[in-house]
Amino acid sequence: MLRPGGLFAFNMATPILELCWSDEADEVQESLQRTYFGMRGGEDEETVVFQLPYGEWIRLFRHCGLTAEDLIEIQPPDDAESTYGDYVPLGWARRWPAEHIWKLRKT
Repeated sequence: MLRPGGLFAFNMATPILELCWSDEADEVQESLQRTYFGMRGGEDEETVVFQLPYGEWIRLFRHCGLTAEDLIEIQPPDDAESTYGDYVPLGWARRWPAEHIWKLRKT
C-alpha cells in the first residue's frame, strides 16, 4: 500500500519496443510488427509481457489514485556500453526508447 503523497517509480519496456518486437525472429526490428491499439500483453515459456498504450496507462493510474509526475524515456549516451545486446541493440535504443521510467504520486 502506498500512503497519500507517496512516490511510486518503476522501469519497464516501452510500447515502442513491444510494437517492434518480432516473435518470429525473436528480436526487435526497425519496423512495426503488431498493432498499437488493443495491445495487452502475452507470454511465452519464460516471459510474461504486459503492455498498454500510453493513454490506457494514464487512465489506469488515475483509476488507482495515482498521478503521473514524469515519464522518463531512456536514451543511452553515445559512449554507453550495454549488456542488453541479445535483447535490444545499443544502436536501436539510441534511436527509440526501449525502456522508460514512470514516476507516479499517490493522491
